[in-house]
Amino acid sequence: MFTGLVQGTGRVLARATTMCGVRLTIDGGPTVAALRTGDSLSVNGVCLTIAQINASHCCFDVIPHTLSMTTLGSLSNGDEVNLEPAMRLGDPLGGHIVQGHVDSIGEVTHTDRAERGVVMRVRLPPDSMSVVVAQGSITLQGVSLTVAACGADWFEVALIPETLARTTLARAVVGSRLNVEVDALARMIDQAVRRHSSPRTTE
Repeated sequence: MFTGLVQGTGRVLARATTMCGVRLTIDGGPTVAALRTGDSLSVNGVCLTIAQINASHCCFDVIPHTLSMTTLGSLSNGDEVNLEPAMRLGDPLGGHIVQGHVDSIGEVTHTDRAERGVVMRVRLPPDSMSVVVAQGSITLQGVSLTVAACGADWFEVALIPETLARTTLARAVVGSRLNVEVDALARMIDQAVRRHSSPRTTE
């Protein structure tokens, strides 16, 4: 479990195709100093398990399903990524509950500089938009954000200078593809309501 408060950024050092998918090697810098093999790390909002670690260099085995469902499949050497170690018991929940399970990939359709920040509009598939509400929580590339406004197939977030300085969202432009995780509690409530509202068949 994560909070969506990015602790630092890392950089992709290597990407190698394996029988199981792809092995990514990332230099996580001081963000991963206290981590060990087997620990969980959010990489651009995707919960990954550290397969091997040497100083600040972490290796991850990413399976085809994860590659197809997230933007990790398009990472190349030198790309910068957002990092957050898993929350530990007793840590403050400064953002919101984030599972690291990406629901869909959103596309940036508009950015607008507002004072010192940026308002960003992201298009989402209808099935994910069904649980996105104004003033609700959402995660972009592992960053916990508040939905400022939303429409039928889009939502907007306001990125403050602190977020732009500490995460990779400052580099997002029109056409950028972002990992999106909707609010986990809203998703579970929506699924429960849908299940109980569906007509039941009798034998």
